[in-house]
Amino acid sequence: MDTTTRPTTKAVPAVPELLSAPHLVDVAVPGMEGLARWLAGRGADVTGSVPPAAQDSPVVAGLRAAGVKVEVGFEAGHVRTDRTAVVWSGVVVGPHPELDRAQVLRLPVLGRALALAAVAAHPGHQVVAVGGSHSTATAAAALAAALDDGTTGWILNAASRAGSVGHASEGRLVVDFCPDTATHEATPPGAWQHRPAPHYLDKHPQLAIALITITGANAPHHADTIEGLNAAERLARTAATVVLPTWERGSKILRERLGDRPGPSVVTVGLDQDDDVRILVPRWTGDRYHVALQHQGEQHPFILPIAGRHHALAACAAIATALVLGEDPQAVAERLARFGGVERSLATVGTHSQITVVDSRARHPREVSGDVVAARMLTEGSVIAVLEPDGVARTAAHAAELGAALGNADRAVLLPVSTPLATLYADDPLDAVEQAARQALGTDAVHRIRSSPGEPCAEQQIAALTAPGDLVLVIGTDQAMRIGPRLLFHLAAPNAPIPHQL
Repeated sequence: MDTTTRPTTKAVPAVPELLSAPHLVDVAVPGMEGLARWLAGRGADVTGSVPPAAQDSPVVAGLRAAGVKVEVGFEAGHVRTDRTAVVWSGVVVGPHPELDRAQVLRLPVLGRALALAAVAAHPGHQVVAVGGSHSTATAAAALAAALDDGTTGWILNAASRAGSVGHASEGRLVVDFCPDTATHEATPPGAWQHRPAPHYLDKHPQLAIALITITGANAPHHADTIEGLNAAERLARTAATVVLPTWERGSKILRERLGDRPGPSVVTVGLDQDDDVRILVPRWTGDRYHVALQHQGEQHPFILPIAGRHHALAACAAIATALVLGEDPQAVAERLARFGGVERSLATVGTHSQITVVDSRARHPREVSGDVVAARMLTEGSVIAVLEPDGVARTAAHAAELGAALGNADRAVLLPVSTPLATLYADDPLDAVEQAARQALGTDAVHRIRSSPGEPCAEQQIAALTAPGDLVLVIGTDQAMRIGPRLLFHLAAPNAPIPHQL
């Protein structure tokens, strides 16, 4: 009998110990849902809380089905002593009973970004990151689809139309590191955003590859381009390889920065002949893009059933990343032929009375501009862009750009700024957006929704501006999500009251 003593290998836990039993504050908001689903799928004991208004939402139902224990309301008692950490999204304003309770219990309180860093630092999977100051959703979802071989998981901020934001698996892990997941607002000193947070990580993330989409200003995350570049460089230097799209000026600067001292290998993707992965000019056929990518001397064709040239280029950057990872081009092509883009990203809500309603989840001015331009390709009629600006802080910082971004529409309709703040101590930044939009479109082409007593509802005001053949592009991530279905109901039954539940 063999009595030789052999060293035992300790199994690597499925999740970081810090996140083995976490409580996620406002678990259903963008960015948090994907993390919760991934952790629960890997065996973590995940609890979370949501506001009462969200308790019956499909997102909450999906989280519960995935094994997340969801509590309704924000109460100190939801944070139990058996929790290993409390994770929050960064959008909390002022005092918060669950975060305050965590401090009383001396539990680690992690921002979502730090929780993602802990996941990326944990051994056992190859981490593929997508980062940038904004506009990562399409690239990250496309990359998850391109690599979906049955052993790839993902943590996304926005799901593809046929998928989910979080999926646990044993192999690769695609993570969207974009900070821009929800409406963040400037808050006074003393609020949770400004409280010091200890560094709970004993290991730094080690990424196999990072795709950096866009670097630039994006208030309130990055006040200017330099801040955006600094954040992108920090993420890039944790990766072995970085993929940079050369159609972005900021990415070209980042490439120069990364060459200043030893660092990751850099692969460029773009439309230029000297790019490492070259994109041959995308061709729009009315409902999809046909593209070809040249990599290591070979050309590979792809069909992308998504709208918007900017979204097609983001998907091409994801394809380039998959090719650099050694993925089979034919397998990637088959997977992406089923990728219909991201939820609410130039998604048709419906058509009635020959008027088509399309949703857009854009929030940053560049995203808004790209979606308005893309809407032109979806109709031969007029484009009516309905914009709900996101957050007082962002709207105030980017007001002129937001107004100018509507310049390719025929008419612009401005909804009130979406904000969690109950009281504003500053001028309404929508005034500046309206002024910039009037400069771009002309005074008569810009309309501002009024909600005073006696005024028609927003859907009635929008419908009055439309004609058969027009396309209404509804842009926003809060009340704007309800506009499309409500507008279609009003078009179908102009004299009937719109149901409250729509």
